[in-house]
Amino acid sequence: MLRLRNRKGFALPMSILVIAVLTAALAAAFSSTNAEYTTNSAQRSVNRAYNLAETGLEQFMVLRSTTGFCDHCAADPVTADSEWTRVSLPGGYADVVAVKVRPAPDALSPAIYFIRSKGVDTTIKLSSAMSVNAEHSVGVYAKWSTMTMKVSAAWVSLSGLQKNGTGTIDGRDACGQMPNVAGAQTIKGDFTNNGNASDFYGNPPVDTTQTFAQLAAQNNIDWNAIVNQNSMAPDITIPSGTFPSAATFSADTNYWPVIRVKTNGYVLPNAGRGIIIADSDFEVHGSNMWSGILLVGGKLTSDGNNTTFGATLSGLNFLLGGTPAVSVSGNPNLDPDDAAANGQKTYVYDSCSVSQATQRMRKYVAIPNSWMDNLASW
Repeated sequence: MLRLRNRKGFALPMSILVIAVLTAALAAAFSSTNAEYTTNSAQRSVNRAYNLAETGLEQFMVLRSTTGFCDHCAADPVTADSEWTRVSLPGGYADVVAVKVRPAPDALSPAIYFIRSKGVDTTIKLSSAMSVNAEHSVGVYAKWSTMTMKVSAAWVSLSGLQKNGTGTIDGRDACGQMPNVAGAQTIKGDFTNNGNASDFYGNPPVDTTQTFAQLAAQNNIDWNAIVNQNSMAPDITIPSGTFPSAATFSADTNYWPVIRVKTNGYVLPNAGRGIIIADSDFEVHGSNMWSGILLVGGKLTSDGNNTTFGATLSGLNFLLGGTPAVSVSGNPNLDPDDAAANGQKTYVYDSCSVSQATQRMRKYVAIPNSWMDNLASW
């Protein structure tokens, strides 16, 4: 039998074949590894985009009214069909858009919006050929909350009230937008009127039907959060800061600051507007006028021909503990915690002043069970 013994040249083709097979195997391994790495990176990037979308949505709903936060927001969302902004975050950003889906039917019912947040992760490019970033969108239906303070009277005193001399305490809305409230409201058995009964107006003119606990629950002021947790961040704190002059208020009619007063017995230095948070006793003398909200922890003493438009609450420190003295004596020395309205003062409920003072505290409030995930992006 003839046998082929000449095998010269066989090693080279075999080597080439082995090299080709090994090269293909290595290429497949590298490709598989790269595909797995890209898939894992894409999954992590999508998760980060989801977190960015959530964070952007939450910041928009909380900080929307903060100065400088929103690029294309209306002064009042009720007057606009939509508003939007880009929220810059570590590792990416979120584009947030609020679109009105139902206007406010009346002054007491809020408008409804759909808020969409598209998170974009910029830490990883999903494609080397072009700039492709992971995106994820979430959304929620929300109401635009305008009821930032419940007003039950032109002047609410949790520690009793003594009115001496002439002057008006009026719970009829000077703005004509909201229902009338009580003129003066204080705890049962701690009201003294040494002036004219006809000086009070409202529904009712004077309300002394409630106990301290009932009155505190009705007004629902979280005084502890305000004074101890700084929930209503002030623009100016006294002492250390300077109370704005009358010229400052006159120069900018849209200036409604929050002023925190920590000095006991501080006297309002001039006319102005906004929110005053007085930790302890506070006094208003002369012909000074204030538009907005007065929140007084201790005793409020009002002398002279001053006028306040908005809402006034005093004796709020009793919400932190203690019980106000209840004794109708007509003698301020025997009722030291009673608010005192002396002279020809005027306290008028004005819903427009209250609204202006709380303008920047308005916010979107999510409607329960309306949150949506993985929305279409555009």
